Amino acid sequence: MKLTILGSSSALPTSGRYPSAHVLNVHERLFLIDCGEGTQMQLRKCKIKFGKINNIFISHLHGDHVFGLYGLLSTFSLMGRENPLNLYAPENYRIMLNSHLRDFDINLNFPVDFKPLHGKDPIQIFEDKYLTVTSFPLKHRIEAYRFLFRE
Repeated sequence: MKLTILGSSSALPTSGRYPSAHVLNVHERLFLIDCGEGTQMQLRKCKIKFGKINNIFISHLHGDHVFGLYGLLSTFSLMGRENPLNLYAPENYRIMLNSHLRDFDINLNFPVDFKPLHGKDPIQIFEDKYLTVTSFPLKHRIEAYRFLFRE
C-alpha cells in the first residue's frame, strides 16, 4: 500500500496546503479518501491517473472534505469516463449530490453507484481479493466515518 497525501489542511487552505484528500494505491488500484478543493490540481501534480480512481470515500460532509468532488465528477465526465464510480458517503449526501447535478445541469457519462454510510457500528463496505474496507462511525459535530483498509 502507498498513501499519497494530496491535502491535509483544514477549512482554510493555504498556498502550500490543500484541504483533505488522500489517494491510497493498493496493487495499482487507487482509492480516493475525501475530496477537498484543489484535489484535481494535486492529482495532476502527483501524476495520478484519474481513470484509475474507481472508489471514492467521503468521511463527512464538511466542505473541506467534499467541495472538490463536484468538479472531479464533472472532469471525469468531460474526459469521457464510462466506467461506474463507487461513491461511499454519509447517507444524506445522495440528496446533495443529485441536487448539485440537477441545478448545474450536469449529465454524467458514467453511473455513480452511491453506497450510503450509516449506523453506529463498524461495517465492511468493500471487499475484493486484495482488500477489505470497514467504516467506523466517529464522534464529530456531524455524522462522520473513518475507514480501515486491510490487505
